Amino acid sequence: AMLVAVAVLQVARLLARWCCQADKTKAEKKQDRAGSNSNAAQEGKTPQLGYITVVPSLKALQGEHTIELQSTMLKSGMECGWWLCQHTSTQIATLEKQVNMEIAAVRALRSRRRHDPKHQDADADDDDQSQASSADSASDEDVAKAMQVIHRRTLEGFVTWCNYVSSATLGSLCRKGLDMAALRDMSAQVMENSTRPPDRLFVEALVLRVMESVGEQMLQCPERLSYLLFHTYQEAGGLWDLGPTNFTIDMDKLHDGLVQMNLHTNPYTRYKMPNGKHELGLNFDDINESGIQCRKNVTKTFKEPASMMVIVDFLLCYRIPIMLKLYCLTLSGYIYLGSHQGDDITTTHNGTLLAPKWLRINFLQYVAMGDAAAWMLIEAVLVLYVAWQRWPSLGYRSPGIPGLRFMLTHLLNMCFSAMGGLWVFAERDFLRKPWECAESDVVAVCHDPRVDRLGDVLKVAVSYWVCRVIIF
Repeated sequence: AMLVAVAVLQVARLLARWCCQADKTKAEKKQDRAGSNSNAAQEGKTPQLGYITVVPSLKALQGEHTIELQSTMLKSGMECGWWLCQHTSTQIATLEKQVNMEIAAVRALRSRRRHDPKHQDADADDDDQSQASSADSASDEDVAKAMQVIHRRTLEGFVTWCNYVSSATLGSLCRKGLDMAALRDMSAQVMENSTRPPDRLFVEALVLRVMESVGEQMLQCPERLSYLLFHTYQEAGGLWDLGPTNFTIDMDKLHDGLVQMNLHTNPYTRYKMPNGKHELGLNFDDINESGIQCRKNVTKTFKEPASMMVIVDFLLCYRIPIMLKLYCLTLSGYIYLGSHQGDDITTTHNGTLLAPKWLRINFLQYVAMGDAAAWMLIEAVLVLYVAWQRWPSLGYRSPGIPGLRFMLTHLLNMCFSAMGGLWVFAERDFLRKPWECAESDVVAVCHDPRVDRLGDVLKVAVSYWVCRVIIF
């Protein structure tokens, strides 16, 4: 009754909201048109450009590489250059500190090996080289080794993204517009970087750091950053040593999703955005998942449950524990029917656990049909709910998105439950227990005629329960 009341209230609330939207004032409509016009004007703006040459303090990391920032949100190229300079200089300093610490670790490992008798002969040449080098300056070999470690460590998430996306099946929409060979090649170039020049490794790691710095809140969306980083590397010619290279960061694409969140963040209501569409509010999960799904533009990928859907979501998430508890309750009920703890008509003359009579025989058949109906309903609701919730992402490869196998598995279980329940119903054999059983302790007076053919009576119900245990 409470659920029905809540459902009626929610329907009334929804109708009231629709009526309010229908009575939208002319002033609001003009404001929407003005917003759409301003958005169209912004889309037509020429992007401003700013660039900076990457010049670290360590000479081995200097390769005359450049990083370029383009944006339609900034007013001029000088402003783009100023913002890029501030972010890049800070990230260069931070990255160099990490490289210097890794150089110290390389030297410490060499010193430890020098005092180890097992490696004294093998490291004799390294000892001479380390003594020849100055204590205040790092040798090129130490810088190269340190930079290889920092490069792999910085781009570890990017490698994971490349491997995941490149393993998508041919039917997945993730493969649309992406070069799978380039993904696998970039992953290999990061993990096997021992032959690549340290200046190139430094600028590749720096590009990601600058994107994280310029993107600010985009740090919460590493998969989206990996998607944009892949295109940045690809536009620069891939991860090959091509000499001085220019890497271009598109600030508009980097902030795609943040602008929409600034206008509307409520995921339960639709709001008319500057593009003219009524959309649900975005969150960082949508932005991040757009990167996993390799979407060019950020969009809503998941519908958050509200109102009655929250109850449905809760029941579906805990359907296994709930059904296990119900099975325990069913077993308790079966035991109670022969316990002699209740009234005589209910708990006496019902046979033993393995040789049931009267109510226990009826109970096994009733519970089998009830279980079939429950699982048929659960599987049907599960398929419909998941399809509704993940509808924007169906066809993409992403963790948590149901595929064809998921749908077929649960539809098959639904069909099995329906056919099993109909089978038990068609072969049912119920008898009403006579009142004489409650008034007599003589077994012959309360004889169940089905006991003589117990195997035929319960074979369908028992077969159903055996199959349920197998596929549970």
